[in-house]
Amino acid sequence: MSHKSKTNGQRSGKAFVGSLALLVGFLLMAQAALANNDLLVLEKEPGTWPMANGNYAGWNFSPLDRINTENVKDLQVKWTFQIGVTDSLEAPPLVVNNTMYILTPKPNTLIALDLTRDGYIKWEFQPEMPGLEQATACCGAQTRGLTYAEGKIFFNTLDGQLFAVDAETGEPIWRTDVVDLSISETTTTAPLVVGDNVIIGNEGGERGVRGWVAAYHIDTGELVWKYYNMGPDEEMGIGPRFKPFYPDDQVPNPGVSTWYGDSWKTGGGTTWGYFTYDPESNLFFYGTANCGPWNPDYRRDPATAPGLDQYTNKYCASLIARDATTGEMIWAYSYTPQDQWDFDEPGQAFVIDLEINGEMRKALVKPGRNGFLYVHDRLTGELLTEPVAYTNVTWAHGIDMETGRPIFNEKALVYTGIPTEDLVCPFIAGNNWFNDAYSPVTGLIYFQAENRCTRFEGLEGEYVPGESYTLYRATETQTGPGGWQGELQAWNPVTGEKVWGLKSYSSRDNKPVLATAGNLIFGGTDQGVFRAVDARTGEVLWTFRTGGDFRNSPISYLGPDGRQYVAVITSRAPNNEPVNPDVAPDAAARYRRTGTTLYVFGLP
Repeated sequence: MSHKSKTNGQRSGKAFVGSLALLVGFLLMAQAALANNDLLVLEKEPGTWPMANGNYAGWNFSPLDRINTENVKDLQVKWTFQIGVTDSLEAPPLVVNNTMYILTPKPNTLIALDLTRDGYIKWEFQPEMPGLEQATACCGAQTRGLTYAEGKIFFNTLDGQLFAVDAETGEPIWRTDVVDLSISETTTTAPLVVGDNVIIGNEGGERGVRGWVAAYHIDTGELVWKYYNMGPDEEMGIGPRFKPFYPDDQVPNPGVSTWYGDSWKTGGGTTWGYFTYDPESNLFFYGTANCGPWNPDYRRDPATAPGLDQYTNKYCASLIARDATTGEMIWAYSYTPQDQWDFDEPGQAFVIDLEINGEMRKALVKPGRNGFLYVHDRLTGELLTEPVAYTNVTWAHGIDMETGRPIFNEKALVYTGIPTEDLVCPFIAGNNWFNDAYSPVTGLIYFQAENRCTRFEGLEGEYVPGESYTLYRATETQTGPGGWQGELQAWNPVTGEKVWGLKSYSSRDNKPVLATAGNLIFGGTDQGVFRAVDARTGEVLWTFRTGGDFRNSPISYLGPDGRQYVAVITSRAPNNEPVNPDVAPDAAARYRRTGTTLYVFGLP
């Protein structure tokens, strides 16, 4: 590792307390130096946006406040750019050195726009993608982000290539093949750069792909380490430093012993969302995807089903903490043991210091896809507060604070050929992959909640490499209790109280959101409306109809003229069916169409 701490302090010897304080200070400096120094500087510059979610902590927060609750009503379009693809564009743009970088879905194209000339194209880089026809992702051709560091742009292509490109010229510096396309393994993660490591994960849990994370050298693309999220200890990076908080995780060889037979080999648990990182501890955090297949009968002993205590299937549908330099697993926590309902956990976990019960704690806050809001100690995984349901939840009655386990609803468990007795809420996701936000100004977290339910039934089948391996059927899918389908919510992570919510009854307004120091939340709706909301009250202060959908997070940056701007890309996958005369006027199809457009907003 090339990033090393240098200090010239000396122990005074006058007081043990003083020397201890110095020692602690030096250790913290050494730990922080493990991060990428370039990114540590850039993430503190309020006018830049160097990585997905804006900073290592994953806040998706802009410290700019020139656009605020008082003047946001005057916001207007400054310029636009037609990106020219007809697919869902889910990667937030970056802004560094008066340049905006945009990454499109397949065929992946990296575009650099000159912000001194209102979006003049500086260069484009479209790599050859020989494996494009084999690159079959679960739910479209997504890529979820790119990262800047040390004059390079890092990104994955859907067919499993990792690139480093010169940020000034667009010339490729290196490329590395990272997946096995024969089993439909792909890559969609936004890379995380820590020190000399470029960290990525894989996608493909719906096809029995086993999840992993890997690090590649920032200058050469050579593999530094690679560890799986399930399997033998040595393949998972589990060693003496693995010290999970709860007894369920303190078992020998958890990545094998908690699975029936060798079902872990096709166990899913891929890594297709967002990473966050704590420079002080040098830990990075990420959620893992659904277990494979969804039908749990293929991951537990049929004679002892459901076997919820034994066959917990570590670590799909989980949260994992690893050392960013070595890749070693430090702790892990199963959000949904023996996941039976496709509860991936791709969303970012916020790195926040919180005062809980009068004590400052190094916390990790995550709205789980399973419908519960979690607050962990980020050094140990311990639950610091009792998880609260933010949407209708029927698969569990709550979380046992002694064991960390969910209290399962027996009537929601899945078996082959037998529909669940109860409707399962949420269906697929209470909160999906969409970028959430945290504001240090309000102390609140902001995210979109979903409210749908269904009955599940397990199906029979066999694993065939590269083919779908879910083995389930969903019936009676419907809106959950209360009649609302989507809701933008604001929560206090310390008290576990919901502060406000904006419900949608006609469509699922589940879009990425951005928080700013101007006490604003920016995000879109299913009716093609981009809006600014008061971060404290939830009042809608400004709207603009774009005519498109919103699949990537807005960002905010300082332009070359020193003014604050807000940028968002509207996009929609190509399912552009005709609007018939009998379609209700408020139906989403009336307000949005296929296409991708960058909008840049500013004050007069």
